[in-house]
Amino acid sequence: MNRDLESGDLHLFAQMPFPCFIYDIATLALVDANPATELTYGYTRAELAGMPIARLLRADQRPRFEAMLAARAAGVAVDEGLPWVHLTRSGEMLAVKVKVAELDWGGRRARVAFVTDVGAQRAARREIKTLTQCIESASDMVVITAAEVNAAGERPIVYVNRAFEQRTGYPRAEALGRDPRFLCGAGTDPEVRRRIREALVAWQPINVELLNYTRSGEPYWAELTLTPVSDEGGWFHAWFAVERDVSARRRAQQALTVQNVELEAQVGARTRELQKTVRDLESFSHSVSHDLQNPLSGVRGFVELLQAKHGATLPADAARMLTLIGRSADHMQQVIHDLLALSRIQRMEPRPVSVDLAALCQPVLSAWREGHPGAAVTLALPPGLTVHADLQLLRVVFENLVGNALKYSARRAQPRVRVESRPCDGGLVVSVTDNGAGFDAAAAHQLFTPFRRLHGEREFEGTGIGLAIVAQAVERLGGWVWAEARPDEGARFHLFLPAASTRINPAPTGAASPGESSDERSSE
Repeated sequence: MNRDLESGDLHLFAQMPFPCFIYDIATLALVDANPATELTYGYTRAELAGMPIARLLRADQRPRFEAMLAARAAGVAVDEGLPWVHLTRSGEMLAVKVKVAELDWGGRRARVAFVTDVGAQRAARREIKTLTQCIESASDMVVITAAEVNAAGERPIVYVNRAFEQRTGYPRAEALGRDPRFLCGAGTDPEVRRRIREALVAWQPINVELLNYTRSGEPYWAELTLTPVSDEGGWFHAWFAVERDVSARRRAQQALTVQNVELEAQVGARTRELQKTVRDLESFSHSVSHDLQNPLSGVRGFVELLQAKHGATLPADAARMLTLIGRSADHMQQVIHDLLALSRIQRMEPRPVSVDLAALCQPVLSAWREGHPGAAVTLALPPGLTVHADLQLLRVVFENLVGNALKYSARRAQPRVRVESRPCDGGLVVSVTDNGAGFDAAAAHQLFTPFRRLHGEREFEGTGIGLAIVAQAVERLGGWVWAEARPDEGARFHLFLPAASTRINPAPTGAASPGESSDERSSE
């Protein structure tokens, strides 16, 4: 083909997306090249001008090129479809096919060569094949539709993968050409469909869950991710949809919702039962406070009256029994008092204030010194040591712990009780130590249970409720209490108080407090 290269051809030549170059037939030197040639081969246009065309060929290709030129000059037909190997400026080899056409170039005979990168085409085909295989093997459904609507106002499906066929029951031949809306049905949420339409109009990606239907009419929930696909110029040419079957997850969510509703109903019923139980307990406490204490007060009054009027004339055994009746009434009165105290603590709402521990404990210890002149009661709390806690609960705790320590050490020749403190992570540990009867550490877990005593009532008086009151009070303060002891070697009670009463601390797994070894013991 011989022709002159006009101005329009020059513009087209420059805009070609693949390499195009022109060489002089007589000199076999390049006279011009388009930008795609510069990009592919790595030479500038100025460097290409005047370069022998043979420099673009691999060395073993040059004899073949010369033979082809000779055959062409002799008028022999040349097979131009054979591949060639070209070299870039960096020495990279390109597998190409070349189409040529003769033209007039400024009065000289020239040829224009159109170069196709066969290697790039093969790589592109391999990439497309790999992507197609991946999409076909995907467990999620993949649907590709045209970007624009057709005359019927639909975006026809152009591709579906195997997962789509398997889940929906629609063969590929039935799905192609149809709008994806054919999968929707009566149960599909209109609001979700509206959101999808708005995204399509705005060319915006969207992620929704919607109810679709299979070919047999079975409903299934799909998590749809819809994305517009554009080319390098920004022109949208397809919609890419990935649908994940989330029916199982939806069923699980619905079952969980039903369970939550049932659980809330059960919690409500249990709460009402608990509220009734609390009211009954409050009623019982009121009954204990009045209906039981009043008869006991009457019993105690009659005992005192009999002792006053007839004590001198009563036989010895009768006087002894009357004394026992009075003591039993007093003991029962104390049990009732302690049970009411335990009940009140369980219902108390702590009101934290700043409490000076030394100032709180001093009156308790002073009262015990007056009642037990021989007791060596030691307060080892630094002045100004404050905690943020409820004052009434703290007072109950220390009255019971110090009283308990003095009771069990009262039989010693020199009873000793020591109250001390030390800081630890997150709060404070306060310890009350005595040199009394002690107990078997293996039974320590029973100490804080109401009516569980480690010593007989004849050995040491008491109701068996005091330490239960302590445990409840400390728990209300947000801390915990534990004890360590050995028989006949005294006991040591520790309570942990958090830095703020609103902080809830987990109970320790062993006897030792945070930062303390259970082997640490008082020498007293």
